[in-house]
Order: sequence, then C-alpha cells, then structure tokens
Amino acid sequence: MKKHILIWVATVALLVCAWGVSKATLPDDAPNAAFASVAQIGEQASTRNLVATVTDVHLADRVTDAEGWSADGTWLVVDLEAAAGVTQDQSGSRLAELTIGDRTFSATDRGTSFVDQRLVTGVPRSGSLAFELPDDVTGDRATLRLGMPGSGLGEVVRDTVIELSIDLAALPVEAEVLLDENGWAR
Repeated sequence: MKKHILIWVATVALLVCAWGVSKATLPDDAPNAAFASVAQIGEQASTRNLVATVTDVHLADRVTDAEGWSADGTWLVVDLEAAAGVTQDQSGSRLAELTIGDRTFSATDRGTSFVDQRLVTGVPRSGSLAFELPDDVTGDRATLRLGMPGSGLGEVVRDTVIELSIDLAALPVEAEVLLDENGWAR
C-alpha cells in the first residue's frame, strides 16, 4: 500500500513539473523575435546601430508636406531624429511599423517621408513618418517599431529595434499636420 501511494505521489509530482516546463518554454518564434529598446517621447533610445528620439506624435485628419503633397484620412504622424550608432553600412531606416492590436501598419512612402532615409553615424537626421490608419483604431494603444536592416532583403537586425508605446486615445485630433522636411537635426 505504501509503495502505491509513493508511485502516485511521484506521478503527480512529475506531471506538475512537466506542466511547469511547458509554461516556462518560450514560443517557437522566440529565437527570431527582436529584443527591443523601449523609448519615451522626447528621450533618446539606443540600440546597437540605431539612435533615435521621437520628438512628437500627432493624430490628424490631413497631412501635407512642403512640396504641396497632401492626403485626407486618419493619420498618425511621428516626428523623429535618428542616426546610425556604429556603422553607416546598411544604415537606412527600414523598419517603421505601427502595431495596433493584431494589425500592423507600415509608414507611407508618399510625401516627404523619413522611410528609407540614409542615416549617418553619430549625426542625427530629422523627419516625419506618417501612418494612414482606419478610423476604428483611434481609441486604442499602439506600438511604434523602428529598426535597421540586416544582411538579407527585408531582414531587420533583431538587436536594432526601438519600440515606443502610444496611447492614441490621449492624442488630440488636429485638422492638418505638416510633415517635417528630411534634413539634419538641429
């Protein structure tokens, strides 16, 4: 009788250990997931080869640029300054996406956009990223992800990602926002 109880106790203990291991195991895509540097508006965030400061965030019904381009809709405009941290090789800002819930939006390349801007080591450039959004997401939280390219086409270096959390509901909706011209930061 004592032996049977010991076997049952050992079985339950092993099942509890197996359950604990299954809960502690990382998901299948964990080796490829980025480990991001968290940013705040107005504060500089650094990764291995990207240094960026998000200077302002706007929610607008219309965006325009200095060259006369404009578009109506629901737009999130992110003003930023960015520089390469270590090397200028492959130093274009290739990852500029906004995640809201389970949806991901890429920054537009229309108008004066900071998308694919060549970055210089230690010398920040400034500009604006614009994301066209559906009307139903303006009350949600969003995560902005900025990153640098890897060696493959469309690949982003996992340790060169900056994330910024944005509360869209807290942003006032502006009638029109002028995109910053791409240039050297002041």
